Amino acid sequence: MSISLDIGTNEVKLIELERVNDDAAVIRFFSKPTMSDMDSFDPEKLEKANWVACIKELLEEIKLNPKKIKTIITAISGKNLSIKEITTLEMKEEELLQSLEFEAKKHIPLDGTEAVMDYHIKGSNNSEIDKINVILVATTKNIIKQFDSIVRESGFKNSIFDAEPIALVNCMAHNYGKSEEGIDVILDIGSNSTTLVVSSDENTFFTREIDIAGFHIIKEIMKKYNTNYLDAENILKENGINALGSTEEEEDTFSLQVAEKTIISSLIDEVRKSLRYYVKSNNGNANFKRLFICGGYAQMDGLKDQLKDELRIDVEILNPFNKIESDIKIDNPTKYCVAVGLALRGLLQ
Repeated sequence: MSISLDIGTNEVKLIELERVNDDAAVIRFFSKPTMSDMDSFDPEKLEKANWVACIKELLEEIKLNPKKIKTIITAISGKNLSIKEITTLEMKEEELLQSLEFEAKKHIPLDGTEAVMDYHIKGSNNSEIDKINVILVATTKNIIKQFDSIVRESGFKNSIFDAEPIALVNCMAHNYGKSEEGIDVILDIGSNSTTLVVSSDENTFFTREIDIAGFHIIKEIMKKYNTNYLDAENILKENGINALGSTEEEEDTFSLQVAEKTIISSLIDEVRKSLRYYVKSNNGNANFKRLFICGGYAQMDGLKDQLKDELRIDVEILNPFNKIESDIKIDNPTKYCVAVGLALRGLLQ
């Protein structure tokens, strides 16, 4: 059994998986909004107390005693991490650790606290003898303490932290397998930020946080229709990205076209820029095969087609339960991708 907790900006998601032969099955899953009054939701106003209260209420509703959970697995978001693939000499584990600790200090933002790092040896470097490719994940003790305090004040005794981009790759690879003919791209569209991950065995691992996401789209709809957060969310669900288009009441259609470009097209522009940077960083050697979209806002009507048309790449909604047994009907399953990736780590690794 493995239980994970995805502490998101808009919602907290909890999922429990069990091992079935060499695979996984869903025991149960839950989600809960982070704020009791979502009409006035604003991610910038969220405090630790909001997440702690939300998690405690969720645990009480599902009658789960956190003290009885041996270890909860949760994620640190991409904006709080530095993830970089580096090439280094093949060496003994102790020497490698010392070398990577030095390397980590060069890649993490300084907040006055000690670096905390983890790493994954990807394999031998194809072009340099006696060298290996390593994915280095680094953060600081201060950030670890912030996340750990939320988990502990919610009642859990022990926690394991994983990197959100790594959890996304685990979820994708388990459910779809890695592409043998090209490079996989994942776009996780959350509430406050969008995480882009490029994953390939042959090419460099890459991730980037984009500061355009669901909440920014909702804000445009709130402004356009002069309405509150929940009503704007419903308008988006009913109309998809067309909710940002013109209405009969509005005379200045040009300004609305600009508004639409500012949000949806700007997000796609940022994705395009990131992929171009990746191609350049890999000496022009990058064949993007599939783009998986996931997260709470991935299923906006019209988004998948616009991404496909503008980026000229096959786009698919990432279903985290594609290869995981489940007898339960799951609404908007793609929002559970991080939670599933985390739970898979605890179950199958």
